[in-house]
Amino acid sequence: MSRFALSGRRGGAGAWQQAGREAWRSGVADVRGQDKPALQADLDETTLHNFPHAFVNRRAEPILVKTLGEKRHRQLVEMYLAFRPRNCFSGLPPLTDPACVRWVEGVIAAGINLVALSFEEGLVGHAALFPIDAQSCEMLCAVSPPDQKIGIGTELTRCAIQLAHELGFDEIRLNVEAGNHVARHVYEKCGFHYLTRGLLGELDMSLDLQRHRDATNVPVREIMNTHVMALYQEMPCRTALEMFLEGRVATLPVINEKGELVGILSETDLLDAANMHKRVAEVLTREVVSVPVGCTIAKLISLFRSRKLRCIPVVDRRNELIGVVGRRDILDYYLRRL
Repeated sequence: MSRFALSGRRGGAGAWQQAGREAWRSGVADVRGQDKPALQADLDETTLHNFPHAFVNRRAEPILVKTLGEKRHRQLVEMYLAFRPRNCFSGLPPLTDPACVRWVEGVIAAGINLVALSFEEGLVGHAALFPIDAQSCEMLCAVSPPDQKIGIGTELTRCAIQLAHELGFDEIRLNVEAGNHVARHVYEKCGFHYLTRGLLGELDMSLDLQRHRDATNVPVREIMNTHVMALYQEMPCRTALEMFLEGRVATLPVINEKGELVGILSETDLLDAANMHKRVAEVLTREVVSVPVGCTIAKLISLFRSRKLRCIPVVDRRNELIGVVGRRDILDYYLRRL
């Protein structure tokens, strides 16, 4: 198996590791003090469960990350059966097909599972969280060998972090081989720190979600820009172009005479010279992503990553534009507060 192959955690808290060695003979659904039905109810309310994360990998292929549904169980089994070589990380995935199938079934039973889906190749990645107690969980992350090193592992890890955050965990633990430099880089980039270090063997890593939660639970009203430059829908596109150039902006929200958000206009919309003689209402994009003032930074980050947005309008209950928020507003908040 290549470098971002399979990583997780072992030892006294390594339920999924034990599943590999013992074919999950004991504790198939042991979630270590957590109520699995209650966790499932919480899972149904998470952002990722209701709004799967879409992105484009480095091969320009669309990938969708979503919670594992029953219809995908067989596909997950087949992904692990196709792993080559097997037995590459602390005995996992198990060498024999029957043991591998039992192991995957145990992971499904005990874990909170995410899958990465390719429109061309089917299921290409898997991440799972295993509750240790009410505060902490372990993480497993695996990407199909032909689909490694193209960004899927990073997005799966970020989605697992977001999911653990929304489920109320304070810490994620995992274990990674010292020589698995690709996986180690991904985890470091996503905020994990080392509990153990070394050149050989397996390294323990941890992510402090409490600190993450304190920073990302901040509502957008505290970081948004209220000095909004907006376009009126009846405005000539030539006037809009002047505002783009003077303000050095790439996109602007569009409002009607009541101040209600009706769309968004980008520089790209004005590249066609024929549009210079039209009104903004004729060329704007009406399917605009907006957020309420109570939206958290965590949900903003998810939108920025999944929708590749530069800025997001903020609206009140009447859909009136009251601000905008961009990626730099989040970064500026981090610089000032963290």
